[in-house]
Amino acid sequence: MTVRKKANRLQLPPVVAGEWRGEIVGSANVNFGQVVQPGPPRQSVEFTYVILPASLIMPNAAFRWPGIVMIMAPTPMKTEHPDAGVLFQTAELPSLSLSLDVTRAQFSDMLPRFEAKRFRDFYFTVEEKDAKGRWPVRSWGMGTALL
Repeated sequence: MTVRKKANRLQLPPVVAGEWRGEIVGSANVNFGQVVQPGPPRQSVEFTYVILPASLIMPNAAFRWPGIVMIMAPTPMKTEHPDAGVLFQTAELPSLSLSLDVTRAQFSDMLPRFEAKRFRDFYFTVEEKDAKGRWPVRSWGMGTALL
């Protein structure tokens, strides 16, 4: 007699294009650094980014994807930014990662607000999945009241 075990596998909703919302659910982790790129000529490149734990909410859905948001200030070497960011699904965990691009000036303006934990809610617009299996972000925003 064989006993079949019923697969008790969680079915996650598919990621869809549209107007998403997000909520920052923890403290920001800010990272600064520099790395030497091989040449010729060798070149030192800086990097600056912030990582935030977040809950990501799809359009017209009650489901909240656990995720992280990474906000990056570009290096001077990267001059093209065809998208405002990208959303991708991780293979190992049932979570999403949202990467957003900002200017250096915008990043500097945001840092004191992250430190004061002033940002909480944000929104972003996701386009259809691209050939690389990611969802380009067309726009995003977050705000806070002035004290």
